[in-house]
Amino acid sequence: MARPGLLLRSEGVGYREAWDAQRALARARSAGAIPDVVWLLEHPPVFTTGRHGRREDLHISDEALAGAGAEFVASDRGGQMTWHGPGQCVGYAICDLRPGGRVRGFVEALVGAMADAAALPGARPGDDAMGLYVGGRKLGSVGVRVSGGVTAHGLALNREPDLDWFRLMTACGAPGVEATSIAAEGGDPRRDRVEADLAASLAERRGLRLEPTTLEDLLPLAA
Repeated sequence: MARPGLLLRSEGVGYREAWDAQRALARARSAGAIPDVVWLLEHPPVFTTGRHGRREDLHISDEALAGAGAEFVASDRGGQMTWHGPGQCVGYAICDLRPGGRVRGFVEALVGAMADAAALPGARPGDDAMGLYVGGRKLGSVGVRVSGGVTAHGLALNREPDLDWFRLMTACGAPGVEATSIAAEGGDPRRDRVEADLAASLAERRGLRLEPTTLEDLLPLAA
């Protein structure tokens, strides 16, 4: 029987604002005040590194970055340098893996849900199991944080972003790996379609019955 969960869908939300909200939601999930949450959104242009990332993997100065309308944020997720922005579906999963939940199984669920939502022939996990690839080109990435058995951060799936952004960095510590998107591979990149399929696949893979809510309604429960 499916467990209750909550689905958030937001328009443009700044990375730092979303990070603050995730921390509040993770604390509330740890305390049992809320069920698992799947949050689908887009960010304004931002480059981020995970705990093992390096600023040197971003090949542009802070001044030039600001001039391009973007920013850089050092995050507490796993993984290395990546980009978020318009045309990309970001999915944050605040899930309680206790007791005995497998982090690898959780990551596999995220990558599998991206493959389902991409709906492209040949889309499959990479050898590191932390991303989704088509013909060696990277279509989506995963970077999570697990603290006290509760997850935060999640996935990023390229629908139809400007792929020039990816040329400004060495993504995920893997030089020479080309970025791609659902649109570039001839798929259907419509946001409503991708988010609906992503939510449905995540719900099935995590055994959740997702009910829609809003961040405004949810955050008071996490205060």
